[in-house]
Amino acid sequence: MTFAKTAAAFTFVLACTALAGCATGSQAIADPNKVAQIQPGKTTTKQVEDLLGKPGDVSLEANGEKVWTYQRVQQSWKAFVPGLNMTGDSMHEQNLTIRFDRNGVVKAVGAGEHKL
Repeated sequence: MTFAKTAAAFTFVLACTALAGCATGSQAIADPNKVAQIQPGKTTTKQVEDLLGKPGDVSLEANGEKVWTYQRVQQSWKAFVPGLNMTGDSMHEQNLTIRFDRNGVVKAVGAGEHKL
């Protein structure tokens, strides 16, 4: 294979990869059935970790409560094209915040999302 053909093939594969988009973070929070299983007053830290995996961020509050945060960011191919990345549908971010009491039981669950 000539250098030109190799370079063209490499460029084609690279372009296809970039245009496909990508998702980073916790894919589990995109599943509403998994998130619905988290019940305040019942679900423990171990059960949440088994269900969703390790959180992206863990905070310890002064009162001994823990706050776990999960984030998922999905980018479409439009995010990589100047001009199209401003259409409002090039990126989708989801967040899930879970507050645990001192005993490691879910106290509250909050979810949010926005598109850019």
